[in-house]
Amino acid sequence: MKMICLLFFVLFISCGPEYKTTYYKATSLDKRDTAFLKLVTSKGTFYGDYRIRYDDKTEDDGTITGNVRGDTLSGKFSYLSRDNVRTIAPIAFLKNGENLKLGTGVAGTYMGFHVYLGGSLSFGDSLFQFQPAEYQQ
Repeated sequence: MKMICLLFFVLFISCGPEYKTTYYKATSLDKRDTAFLKLVTSKGTFYGDYRIRYDDKTEDDGTITGNVRGDTLSGKFSYLSRDNVRTIAPIAFLKNGENLKLGTGVAGTYMGFHVYLGGSLSFGDSLFQFQPAEYQQ
């Protein structure tokens, strides 16, 4: 009986979700601001830490969570802004191989969810282009 329980326990543990952690770094187009992203993905979802360090040494620092659909990661960014205000904003990334491109658009709320309104999400004028990097603080 103990052997059967042990077998089920091992089987249960081995069938759990696989998590992949990737660290990213990006410099803004004007080379003044830097963004750091720690992203954990598993079976259609993601979460992680996201920080933007501005040229004037202030930061937006918080967490991201969301869903992966095809090559698009979309979710919310809950953070303490550089003005020391708690904020929640939509966030989206377009995946291209191992790289990520930050999306932009008109932010709003729909049924309590933070989203980009009416097809305004775009990746063409992306401020940050993320590339995998070694862990950085």
